[in-house]
Amino acid sequence: MDAVFDDGTLKISRITDNGTLRLEMIGKCIIRDANDTLMPIFAKAMEEAAESQLRLMLDFRQVTYMNSSSFAPVIKVLEKARLGTQALTICYDRQQKWQTISFSAMTIFKTPDERILIDGGSA
Repeated sequence: MDAVFDDGTLKISRITDNGTLRLEMIGKCIIRDANDTLMPIFAKAMEEAAESQLRLMLDFRQVTYMNSSSFAPVIKVLEKARLGTQALTICYDRQQKWQTISFSAMTIFKTPDERILIDGGSA
């Protein structure tokens, strides 16, 4: 497990296992310039996953809060995956009401072949 980002409130770790490159996020995402901060991390992970033919998983299950600007890079990754061939899973914890409200709207990106998944299973 490699920490790829840690600002004291949010930690992002990179974990590769079972055909998946997972970015595990823990803490609060209160980054003002979330697009400038998170998108390069997500884009690099997408490239690495594609090169290694791995599914990319963005795991938000241990995030306790996200400000509204933090969702823009997640939407951009989903749009990029939808237009490409990258397998992508967004994980959230449906036991946390705010996560269900925020992430369930992203189910519009799900694909019938399950290449893009929005998974509300808890950690």
